[in-house]
Amino acid sequence: MSGYISTRTATPSASTLGNDRAIDRQWFTRHPVEVAWDLIGCTLRVTRNGVTVAGRIVEAEAYAGPADPASHASRLKVARQVMAGPPGTVYTYLSYGIHTMMNIVTHEDGQSGAVLLRALEPLEGIDVMRERRNGVADDRLANGPGSLARAMGIRLADIGADILCSEEFAIVFGDAERHIHASLRIGISRAVDAPWRFFEHPSPFVSAHRRGRAVERHEVARLIPPPGTPID
Repeated sequence: MSGYISTRTATPSASTLGNDRAIDRQWFTRHPVEVAWDLIGCTLRVTRNGVTVAGRIVEAEAYAGPADPASHASRLKVARQVMAGPPGTVYTYLSYGIHTMMNIVTHEDGQSGAVLLRALEPLEGIDVMRERRNGVADDRLANGPGSLARAMGIRLADIGADILCSEEFAIVFGDAERHIHASLRIGISRAVDAPWRFFEHPSPFVSAHRRGRAVERHEVARLIPPPGTPID
């Protein structure tokens, strides 16, 4: 698995800020790779029609802007606009015309990017999740991006929703102590060598792809290429 040599310095993470601080827009105003690592262990909560479901994020994948050939921002007009919008905004799309996928827009000032939420550990409203997922085993309720969106009730129409101002969405800090692995991104045919998928190890709730290597927080900056460097 390749990495990048970078002089970038680490910015505050969930663990360094502490789990009693609310996530704000500035927290999302960072490179998607940093945010993807930091999102592991955070809790996503969705409330609709008085029903709340929540899960602990255990797998996430980073996508940069137009310079990232695997990113929708490199080739889709709507994605380019949304992914360059305010950090903390929801970007949804249909995969294979069937599965809704949920991303959170995150990027540095003047850039674009997003983090795809790939898997959750169910925490709240598990009965609702089971119903939405037709009674599959609990460790399969949200163990992939399409399953996650269905279990959490994410809709394609959520595109553009602001998580930081929404009554339906919330993200809060979770565990400070986490064991996180990195791997290549899944299901892409471009920029296949970027190690921008992060997942908790071990966790029975991640997707079936569980090979990777341990990455500590201070190592994350090395995975981000210097400006102008092709992402391959």
